[in-house]
Amino acid sequence: MQRQTTITENSMIWCGAGISIAEILTGTYLAPLGFTKGIAIIIIGHLIGCFLLFLAGIIGGQQRLSSMNAAKISFGQNGSKFFALLNVLQLIGWTGIMIYDGALVANGVWHLNQALWVILIGALIICWLLVGVRHLYYLNLATISTLLILSGLLCAAIFTHHSADSPTGTLSWAQGVELVIAMPLSWLPLISDYTSVAQRPVPTNGVSAVVYGLTSCWMAFIGLGAAILTHDINIATIILRAGLGIAGLFIPKCQFKLEKS
Repeated sequence: MQRQTTITENSMIWCGAGISIAEILTGTYLAPLGFTKGIAIIIIGHLIGCFLLFLAGIIGGQQRLSSMNAAKISFGQNGSKFFALLNVLQLIGWTGIMIYDGALVANGVWHLNQALWVILIGALIICWLLVGVRHLYYLNLATISTLLILSGLLCAAIFTHHSADSPTGTLSWAQGVELVIAMPLSWLPLISDYTSVAQRPVPTNGVSAVVYGLTSCWMAFIGLGAAILTHDINIATIILRAGLGIAGLFIPKCQFKLEKS
């Protein structure tokens, strides 16, 4: 019988999913809209996206079905296979992009070789998978603690040590909202995989959506503030200017490990 997960365990997983370089980058792209509009768009986009994420998780949680098995309800056996294939392709692509982004940031902070960083991050993900199966709770707890501390340091450094510059570029309100909604929607094919094995599926699903929404908003706020205050959207440069240096590398690395656990 498969072990059922608790609300706390799911909260840690989704907190880790929200603390991400991808979310920070999303915030930087909103800089042309200015701080006030950017904040409003981040909140609105996450309210819409996380509500849809919540609804998807409810289906799998109540029926005790994984995401792809839940798709059979609407699309049948053959239809679910098609969506399963799309999901596999999405996850491969998402993992590749995140490894690339992490290597780009790492190489920008500590100049070794980008290809070497790609191999190193990929190896760490594999190690995390092998170890995390038996020690998931304690690894998640340690990772989340590290992520929160380092993200807090990055946030404090960005908002207390830089003067504002005028944003540049063009981006419409609708484009900004669409960009933000895409972040929680990217998790739509996965949330039922967690809620279907939760002890209390519905409360767990609600807490998961809220925790992800809050942490993802926080990361987007950091990205938005960093881009406006430093006049730069390069995450490596922002980390260096914030004075975190090598410590900043653990933000993407810890997040990759947690997501893949």
